[in-house]
Amino acid sequence: MIIERRYLGLEKPLKKVLPELFPEITYSELQACLRRRDVKSDGVRVSDSFVVPQGALLAIYPKSKKSLRILYEDDEVLACYKPKGIASDGEHSFSEIVRAERDSARLMHRLDTNTDGLLLFAKSDRAYDSLYDAMKDGLITKEYTAEVYGHPPVGEEIALDYYYKKDSEKGRALLTDTPIKGYVPVHIAFRVIEVKAESAVLSVVLHKGKMHQIRAMLARYGYFILGDGKYGSDEINRRLGISKTLLTASAITFSFPQDSPFSYLNRIRISL
Repeated sequence: MIIERRYLGLEKPLKKVLPELFPEITYSELQACLRRRDVKSDGVRVSDSFVVPQGALLAIYPKSKKSLRILYEDDEVLACYKPKGIASDGEHSFSEIVRAERDSARLMHRLDTNTDGLLLFAKSDRAYDSLYDAMKDGLITKEYTAEVYGHPPVGEEIALDYYYKKDSEKGRALLTDTPIKGYVPVHIAFRVIEVKAESAVLSVVLHKGKMHQIRAMLARYGYFILGDGKYGSDEINRRLGISKTLLTASAITFSFPQDSPFSYLNRIRISL
């Protein structure tokens, strides 16, 4: 098999790029590809000492890849685990990996490239329409695990409410405390589940999700997610040796109306 993906990050050694760009390939198989010189950059075979430039098209010829990690599946609904380092949809995305094994699967929501965890897919038109409406109406609850810098209050659930606007040009979430034209209300709730020396692990609940919503809201509250360079501190992330956002989509629950053909999902909590 051959897998091709374009590398859009900063110039970096091939050994570090391969696990990021091809997360579905096991580490041992990546090393075997390097030994066999079964890796090409822009059509030219390269060795493990190669430094990958931004924009290079890498091709790899693995003999095997990881099995798709399925968390739940029935005739109409599918939930899979997406690793960090791969986009949810688009060219060379996790959705393409899923569709290669389940050609009818349609992605219902997205995770940031460096956020791992549970992604939901519809396998029929009926499921797609019902899941889409349920998400729009806040009937699907998503739970995340996040590790933040600092120590939020322990022992209570904390609700955060802001007003949100997506800045598409800068790829950022904008937040305010008061209503402004063009901004919409957003909400999350969280509680501390573990305290560490310089950080805390949170369980975060989200009903309706926006781009970077959890990352931006926790940072606004004063506790950025470790590994997040956009809303956090590169200096602190480097000091702690953390390069990827410590945010994981960990569970999904459903609240369909009882007359819905998908009300059976209300009895199920899909989790990692």
